[in-house]
Amino acid sequence: MVKKKRPTLYDVAKEANVSIATVSNVLNNKDEASEETVKRVNEAIKYLGYSRNESARSLKSGESKLIGLIVPDNNPFFTEILDGIHEECEYYDWQVVVATSEESEKRQNQLIDLLSAQQVSGIILAPVSKTLNSAKIAGKAPIVLIDRDVEDVELPIIKADNIDGSFKATKTLLKNGHKRIGLILASPGISTTVERRQGYIDALNSQNIKVDDELIQFGGNYTGTKAQMNGGYQAVMNMMKLSSPPTAIFATNHLLMMGAVKAIKELQFNIPRDISFIGFDDHPWQEISDPPFTIVAQPAFEMGRQAVHALHKLKSSEEVISTSLPLQLIIRESCGTVK
Repeated sequence: MVKKKRPTLYDVAKEANVSIATVSNVLNNKDEASEETVKRVNEAIKYLGYSRNESARSLKSGESKLIGLIVPDNNPFFTEILDGIHEECEYYDWQVVVATSEESEKRQNQLIDLLSAQQVSGIILAPVSKTLNSAKIAGKAPIVLIDRDVEDVELPIIKADNIDGSFKATKTLLKNGHKRIGLILASPGISTTVERRQGYIDALNSQNIKVDDELIQFGGNYTGTKAQMNGGYQAVMNMMKLSSPPTAIFATNHLLMMGAVKAIKELQFNIPRDISFIGFDDHPWQEISDPPFTIVAQPAFEMGRQAVHALHKLKSSEEVISTSLPLQLIIRESCGTVK
């Protein structure tokens, strides 16, 4: 069977009895042809089944209609960010390609190279560490950071006010009489970990409570999705073996929270009767769990929207936009008073 030849601009021009330049103008919505000519070209396109060769077009223009999103794990938080990115991309006629670095710097850099080679219009990146080699990203696609900041490169960053969110959560537990509060953090060096730890310490200092390093556990250790869940689980197991275990636990991301709750249930502790609990990132299941969880909620959808806007500004005017959005503490039934 002979494969049918894909129709070209020349075929459309011939069918519509116009020049190739006229067809191109119509496709690019340029107001240089009469309504009758535009109608004739569109009818020819429909009759022939013509569609643009986007790969060839991106080679000619130097970029595609795609942007890349590189996230460190499969945390549902990043799915909400993606929803916001999708909505804002409609304004700029962009589509999104998503990849996961699984907290590997090597994989992250490979993904940046791969997406740049595909001539994406830009990359929205949640970096795996507090540094980003400027030499490695020089000449690559424009980059906007999301959720996590870096120290050594000035790039647009859309993030949440992690210090304030963590402060509010810890202060709530302190007001409920808890002085032994376990803190479960992700990988030690990333900016969100540093900031959430600082908010916790600031809250303890505000009540003149000494920081006990045994109550601060790192569950991330620069590993991916499953390892973080396991890290949250192990952190609870470690803290509950202490001679003076915590009466409350604050888990600072959704994956750590899932592992921590699993451990609490295995130990047959009741939340909040035996131990109080506050988690991070709000999702529908947390309202219907038993008990419903008190949560530090991030504006993930809005972060995604603003990241796309920042990327467009960076590309169109080289303007660097950075935003820190407020977090909301949603009080439910998991953080009771100390017994």
